[in-house]
Amino acid sequence: MRIHRLIPFVVMMLFGCGGSADSTAPNPKFQTAPRDRSEFVDPYGDVGPIVFLDDVQTNVSPDEGVLSLEFTAINGQVSRVADYAKDKHVVLVVTRGNTEPVCPYCSTQTANLIRSYAEIASRGAEVLLVYPVEKKDGQGKLDALLAKSREILEDPKRPVPFPVLLDVELKAVDQLGIRKNLSKPATYILDKQGRLRFGYVGQSLGDRPSIVSIVRELDKIAADVPPPAAANP
Repeated sequence: MRIHRLIPFVVMMLFGCGGSADSTAPNPKFQTAPRDRSEFVDPYGDVGPIVFLDDVQTNVSPDEGVLSLEFTAINGQVSRVADYAKDKHVVLVVTRGNTEPVCPYCSTQTANLIRSYAEIASRGAEVLLVYPVEKKDGQGKLDALLAKSREILEDPKRPVPFPVLLDVELKAVDQLGIRKNLSKPATYILDKQGRLRFGYVGQSLGDRPSIVSIVRELDKIAADVPPPAAANP
């Protein structure tokens, strides 16, 4: 008799009052589809392996005004994208921004750029990593992003070989029209003449060009292949 009386209690403890016995049901909060561009989501948690896209096409118009964007360096100096485009191609990468915890997609992307910087630089290009912050005191979270990227690279003292810039108060993000829970991830490539040759704005956190895709676009510039007409984002 005591065993029969315990059965309902055990069932309730296993599944919870009013709960479901299907313990494998997905939790929408942690669902992520890096190749699904239909919705911008916030899937922090166990996101699994992060793989960016090798085959992407420009989805922004060439009149985004990227060359005139202003950013603030870590030392407080203000500069424009045009300052870096004088004698190099520019790969401008906009991360999501000062989130807590650190966006795993942004730290992975940053680690990939650090690891592959020599390959990008050999094509006459400079990388500019942009970190949007709502206030001027957002640098602490930027330090956390860089620390996490170095952790991915298994080298806590590895230097960042390219400029890291702050978009204070999301001014550039708003000018580009990419604000979304700070910013949508975006990559822009300009040639040495300051012309926008490639622009891609992701519609989910994992929707970003891979290093393979970036290098391919730089090789197109070297071969003087004209950019295709912008596709609908």
